[in-house]
Amino acid sequence: MHAIPDELKIYELSKLWKEAEYNFAFWDKVDIDWDEEYKKAFPRVLAAKDAYEYYREMRRFAALLCDGHTDVSFPEYVWQDAQYFSAFPVYLFRFGKEIAVICVSEEYKDRIPLYSIVKRIDGTDAAEYVRENCYPYIWHANEAACGKNAMIELMYGRVGSSALFKFEKDGREFDVTLTREEAAKIRWYAETPGAAETGRRLIVSGESYKFEMTDDGIAVMKFMSFADNSMPETIYGHFDGLSKAKAFIIDVRGNTGGNSFNGHQIAAMFIDGDFQNFSGEMQTYQPTYKAWGMFRDDLKNITTSEFEERYTDEESIKEYRMSRHIFFESVTEKTVNHATGKLKGPIAVLMNEYTFSAGEDFVDAMKANTDAVFIGGNTAGSSGQPLCIPLESGGAFRICTMRCIAQNGEDIYNKGFSPDIRVERSLADYIEGRDPALEKAIAVLKEKSGL
Repeated sequence: MHAIPDELKIYELSKLWKEAEYNFAFWDKVDIDWDEEYKKAFPRVLAAKDAYEYYREMRRFAALLCDGHTDVSFPEYVWQDAQYFSAFPVYLFRFGKEIAVICVSEEYKDRIPLYSIVKRIDGTDAAEYVRENCYPYIWHANEAACGKNAMIELMYGRVGSSALFKFEKDGREFDVTLTREEAAKIRWYAETPGAAETGRRLIVSGESYKFEMTDDGIAVMKFMSFADNSMPETIYGHFDGLSKAKAFIIDVRGNTGGNSFNGHQIAAMFIDGDFQNFSGEMQTYQPTYKAWGMFRDDLKNITTSEFEERYTDEESIKEYRMSRHIFFESVTEKTVNHATGKLKGPIAVLMNEYTFSAGEDFVDAMKANTDAVFIGGNTAGSSGQPLCIPLESGGAFRICTMRCIAQNGEDIYNKGFSPDIRVERSLADYIEGRDPALEKAIAVLKEKSGL
């Protein structure tokens, strides 16, 4: 058992409170009293018996800010310890509003058929159980985008802990009590979903990307992340091969983010010349304005909308907004185009609720500077610049310090960029190995390019 001294608990909770108070980018978007929540967190944090409980409470505190770039991470010694991170013998994935079993242990495969649907957990509707027991510890403002993290919260916990699951398969409901066990010792059983042979020729691949060409000349460019700083130059080296394509599918579904610069250098291959890649707001704080504002009784206890109706002078704006950490300055950035040339042809971009961070910045640049068609689902709505702070007890936390603004004017905060053509993947699609968004992209591009 890893015990954390009370003095360190108080210091780290206070550090999280302080850094968020002064650096968080969305105080005008959350309806909470941060000081009161700080006070409420104290007894819970001090009562934590070990590092696992302590970090759960820290995560609960950070999750109040409802932001995809604001969270607390467990120390490695916690999440690698089976005492704290053991798993139910089922792997769960959310398809729309349904939670399905896509992998099961050998021990349970005859009792829990693959693709069974979770209906209830400990007598509570499954969706409600997740909202009550998982959401308080994770970012969940965009329910679709938190699906994977919610399932991790649901599946993992202390070794030996149990829950009663009610499953449904082919109209038959059945109950099974599952107990969390050491994940490394579970022998998993799964079926590889069937899929037709793609017939695509490989152009280049790396850990975070893979490019293929169809027989009829459509380049399919998959990016799992933009973290690899060597990726743009490597891909530029294959420009001649890519330039033979008649159309392009750029797949950033599941892109976890990374370095926005790399994504913008990929976007540069489809854009003429230098281009604006970003529009956002950065908080500005000058403490003297807060001091002056303390003497303004007329600025106390009024809402932001009430303030905006009554005041337009610069001094009042600064005194009101800076004291609440909601005074912003606009910022923009440009990309110097280093691409070998411009790839020509119609473009489709595939995206979904697991397109995060730098993946969303890529979508923003492509929406603002190309005539690509966007297919799939909304992105996560998580873009922004996180401030990353290590903790002495071994974990870390992030605070989002910048608010990104879509260049096309779309409201993306906790909503994400929306597609032109909405296509969702169902459990039936998964079982059959179908990719309806990719199929739609191919059909659209064939029509556009006359293939």
